[in-house]
Amino acid sequence: MKLNSTKLKYRTLCPPLPLANRIKEGLPRLILDRLPESHDFTETAWCKLRDSQGGFLSWGCIDPASNAMHLISSSEADPGLDLSSRFENALSKRSAQEISKGEVVRIVNGPGDNLSGFTLDSYGSTLILTLESWALSDLVDYNIHKVMVTLKPEHIILKIREKGRKLKGKIPERSLLGLPMEGKIQVQENGVRYLVQPMGNLDTGLFFDLRGARKEFAQNAKEKSVLNLFSYTGAFSLAAALEGASQVVSVDTSPECHKWARENFALNNVDHEAEKFRFVKDNVFNYIEKLVKRSESYERIILDPPVRSIAGTGRFFLKSDLYKLVASCLKILSPKGRLLVTDNTMQGTAAKLTHKISKGSDTAGIPCSIIKTYEPEPDFPVHPFWPKGQGVIAMEVERT
Repeated sequence: MKLNSTKLKYRTLCPPLPLANRIKEGLPRLILDRLPESHDFTETAWCKLRDSQGGFLSWGCIDPASNAMHLISSSEADPGLDLSSRFENALSKRSAQEISKGEVVRIVNGPGDNLSGFTLDSYGSTLILTLESWALSDLVDYNIHKVMVTLKPEHIILKIREKGRKLKGKIPERSLLGLPMEGKIQVQENGVRYLVQPMGNLDTGLFFDLRGARKEFAQNAKEKSVLNLFSYTGAFSLAAALEGASQVVSVDTSPECHKWARENFALNNVDHEAEKFRFVKDNVFNYIEKLVKRSESYERIILDPPVRSIAGTGRFFLKSDLYKLVASCLKILSPKGRLLVTDNTMQGTAAKLTHKISKGSDTAGIPCSIIKTYEPEPDFPVHPFWPKGQGVIAMEVERT
């Protein structure tokens, strides 16, 4: 399945008028099971979309694994050059200065940059190109490679993160430039140094779509007690510590994540062995119950949970259980304390998260108010026709 339009084997689809108009306006992706004859879309293939008059609309890449058709080119003559041009346009919108300083930057943000199924992240001198499925791997040709090397990276890594596939720790990956990488490298976010691991793990160790929320929430934590739930590699904990929090407690079930967090503290010359910093290996639900029994509370709480968590006999699913966690956190939040809540299902909306927070408040019998909704970071643009692609939703709640 190559991008040479003179030899391309493809099928043709003529979508109904309303859908055809949305494609003309820039719709980045189609859902296969909502299309006519969807039962035929069972194999990876190209599709040429035309309107009812036979006019060309777009090239689409049929991706059954993701139940999607990625609309990757509006150029009938040369879809390959059109695709690389979209990469160039995305790169031109990003800050070359931040990239050169080693700041983590999202260069391509999928549908938000009219590149459905693609993300490209800059970790200093290392670029990580992530595709939603193998169906898109043939599109990573010389033209796209030529765009990426204009950033003068030392490494380019390709990862395949298929939707609908159970991912346990690792995903398929290979090096496109430079030797395969082992271990961690150092990067910066808002001037704070973190260690990330480009290869070998499912995630790199830093989710920088929350950089603005992390910075602002930490600034408001000066001389406050902070509880970081699902603390992962301690990015929120470190930011709060650097801003002068009086106490920072990080809770996660993974000893490896706590070790990584301590390394991040040490990298920034913060004494992780100081009495005011604690790293607790425990199930979040269990730990909150202990705090309730001890009548302990915190002035700032970070609740940035994974989409799902299975630890021991505990089961947590973000879509259905987030409100329960909000209720539990409100019980251990000091009066006038603040709680940062996130939804990273990639299908959330501000309205949905507001509802979950309200339900959590009702469940706990503790009133609260949403005092801030964080806007997406500039390098995480949202496509107007693809709100599901807006990424993480973050809100700050105050106990009233």
